[in-house]
Amino acid sequence: MKKVIVLIIFLFVTSFSSAQNLLVQPQKIIIDTAHDRYLVSNYGGNGDLVQIDNRKAQSYFVENAGMVDAMQIVGNVVYGSALNGRVFGFDLDTGEKVMNLNLSGDGVQFLSGFVADSAGFLYTSERFGTRIFKIDPVTQTYWVFVSGQWIDQPNGMLYEESKNRILVCLDKTYPPIMAINLSDSSVSVVRTTTLGGSDGIASDNNGNYYITGYYLPGIYKTDLVPGSDMEMIYEGTGIVYPTYNIKRNSLLVTLYNDNDWREIILATSAIPDNEVPNGFKLNNNYPNPFNPSTQISFELPIATKATLTVYDTLGEAITTLVDENLSAGNHTFNFDAGNLSTGVYYYKLVAGKYVSVKKMMLIK
Repeated sequence: MKKVIVLIIFLFVTSFSSAQNLLVQPQKIIIDTAHDRYLVSNYGGNGDLVQIDNRKAQSYFVENAGMVDAMQIVGNVVYGSALNGRVFGFDLDTGEKVMNLNLSGDGVQFLSGFVADSAGFLYTSERFGTRIFKIDPVTQTYWVFVSGQWIDQPNGMLYEESKNRILVCLDKTYPPIMAINLSDSSVSVVRTTTLGGSDGIASDNNGNYYITGYYLPGIYKTDLVPGSDMEMIYEGTGIVYPTYNIKRNSLLVTLYNDNDWREIILATSAIPDNEVPNGFKLNNNYPNPFNPSTQISFELPIATKATLTVYDTLGEAITTLVDENLSAGNHTFNFDAGNLSTGVYYYKLVAGKYVSVKKMMLIK
């Protein structure tokens, strides 16, 4: 069966500012779900580990942490690469350093990518070498998991539990995307690229992969099918690693050169050709621009549950206008923005497998 038709993609780009910006050449941003925060590693300065709370305010979690590159959370510890071939670990409750593992005795100068498998083992890449190391965080021991086999200047990695493999980005011109089988350490090429390099890779719930690189002009989206197109979905330089936020269906990235970070919210609908719903339609709101209210209408060919939600440019839901089973036909709802500021807003309809998003402008 032929897949996949993309009905719509909408993308919100969020830039955050706070009373203080503690990011200095930020590298990796990860999600600490248990503590409701993001953690960011800084290559600049002393590798301070910065936390960003749910109000987007920044504060130090661990100053002078030495966390200069990628990170990975296992249990209640965040692990990451430090300078001179070291791996540090910090307790997420107390900030206490609980791991200081030195790999420099094996000639390692710099480690970059970090992932963990379902058993809790860590994997880290030798940034300017040809090796992938496996670490047991319980015994704090390590060994070479892969050496060579086309692995050359490995950087960011992605663990895929369902396929029992790790995808690896190579930081070189025309980098292939490599896969390491965790059962036997064998290496294969998933697909070739014509990119000018690659640093990081993430995937969403719709089978899409996102590739970033410091020297690339933006973020590229692909399904990893050999020969398929790679689409640039976001323009921007100095993006090293992406992190997928499943809760918000978004990509979190740092902007190394700008000492900043972004959230790129994705909304995609990918369904087989023979299952494309006919007769569904989300109409343009009227009036648009509007002040202070506007009407949003849509058409349903069948009775189904429909959810109509309004979002701001941060991707935060402002209000849900309807979330219930509706009959077939045309439905109209009024959106009153009397308490909102001038700006762009989005409204999204989800009805069965149909997803559509449109933009509207409030002018006061």
